[in-house]
Amino acid sequence: MAGLALAALILPGPVAAQETTQANETVKATYGDWDIVCATAKPDQCRLRQIGETVDGKKALIVYVGKLDGVTTKDGKHVPAAIRITTPLGTILRAGLKIQIDGGEPQTGNFEVCIPSGCIVSDAISEEYLGQLKAGSVANMSFQLLQQGVLSVDISLKGFTKAFGKL
Repeated sequence: MAGLALAALILPGPVAAQETTQANETVKATYGDWDIVCATAKPDQCRLRQIGETVDGKKALIVYVGKLDGVTTKDGKHVPAAIRITTPLGTILRAGLKIQIDGGEPQTGNFEVCIPSGCIVSDAISEEYLGQLKAGSVANMSFQLLQQGVLSVDISLKGFTKAFGKL
């Protein structure tokens, strides 16, 4: 995943990995395992959200995907979306966050910052990668925690295509 600092500005603020909703957002609709959440103050400012849990049901991360309009790379390629993932404090930043769709080639995202609500990876999503998300079943996300080692979380892609189309 190629870095794009702009993604951090486009997607509204992160949520602690332990929280399920943010006071300033409302669930507008749910498609499969994805919620469309919108800013309470600006109901037209919406993004996709899924809360990732460990195999024992503990909330481990939050994934947001937002649609972008009019954003291009330096070489003029259209950037259709951005992703923001928030993991718990205690994440080892140097290791990055690995995303693997349906056992394919893993992609690594670099952590940008940790704030009181968690550690954040945000990046652009290319047309090709968006196609993989739409066609996929599961995106495995893994990262290292200081005391617990590697934590691996499966994010269902059920409903992703329909939800993204509704943004």
